[in-house]
Amino acid sequence: MKKLIFIIGLFVASFTSKATDNERFMQAMGQTLMELGKAKDVTALQEVANKFERIASSETTEWLPNYYAALCYNIIAQKQKEGSEKDKYLDKTDSFIEKLSKQNVTNQDEVEALKAQNYMMRISVDGQARWMKYSSAFEGAITKAKEINPENPRAYMLKAQMVYYTPAQFGGGPEKACPEVQEANAKFTNFKPTSPIAPAWGAEQMKGMVCK
Repeated sequence: MKKLIFIIGLFVASFTSKATDNERFMQAMGQTLMELGKAKDVTALQEVANKFERIASSETTEWLPNYYAALCYNIIAQKQKEGSEKDKYLDKTDSFIEKLSKQNVTNQDEVEALKAQNYMMRISVDGQARWMKYSSAFEGAITKAKEINPENPRAYMLKAQMVYYTPAQFGGGPEKACPEVQEANAKFTNFKPTSPIAPAWGAEQMKGMVCK
């Protein structure tokens, strides 16, 4: 009987410890996500990226810290003026995407959408030289994201962005993008994150795309 009580006690202690660890993880992620929402300059974004990386180092089975670290570096790249600086931070994003490829990612569609965003940023550095290389990679990632989760609004938003900001002479432009913009807005209207720390970004980017 004493042995049984001891075993039960160990089980309860283990369960409580795991619950506490999960609470700490959720609290750390929630706090850092709040900081990401407030970060406006490169310095603040770098600090947030560093925090996500530290969380990832201690929570090796969790994929979201690596995901958000990758997203931070992509956002930092968007704020750079020089192409070489953009590429430097996009390389950082790719390094975290590589880490995600070795993890058991629950929402693989989010990783594919993140890849698509990185490919789109690569094209923005030098559209003429990079279109052939990265446009097909972008389309492939978008297709995969939609196949995995047809309701992921970020996949539709990124496709809308790509068409909207592509010059009309190359098959893009606001008018051409109108169906994509409308579909993306509809997806965001119906979107519900799977958890408080699950990816939920993208709606803000839609505001810059006016569809008439």
